[in-house]
Amino acid sequence: MSVEKEILALEDRRYAAMIANDQAALEAMLHADLIYTHSSAVIDSKASYLAALRTGKTRYRNAERAEQKVRVYGDTALVTGRAQMQVELAGQPKSIKLRFLVVWTKTPQGWKFVAWQSTGLPD
Repeated sequence: MSVEKEILALEDRRYAAMIANDQAALEAMLHADLIYTHSSAVIDSKASYLAALRTGKTRYRNAERAEQKVRVYGDTALVTGRAQMQVELAGQPKSIKLRFLVVWTKTPQGWKFVAWQSTGLPD
């Protein structure tokens, strides 16, 4: 399997884990140094991101991705694309359209999700 296909498969697993609120799967995928920058400009660490999911502050209901492109530079893989997500934030449903940049890094334990940066798109 090519690295590009491996990264896209990891992205599929990550999104499935987010929607299922599968803490164990996410814990295994996330790098200890995770920087998760939401389209609202709020920044989460690995601990705060997982806490938001665990407590129900953030619940992902659905996510559709498009225009995904993987670029690999040694032990770093960048994924860019667009997404439309249905989420609940503090119990309030919200539909979010965005462009994103994902960073994966290869570690001795395999590929780890180390960064997310997203920008909201107008309706």
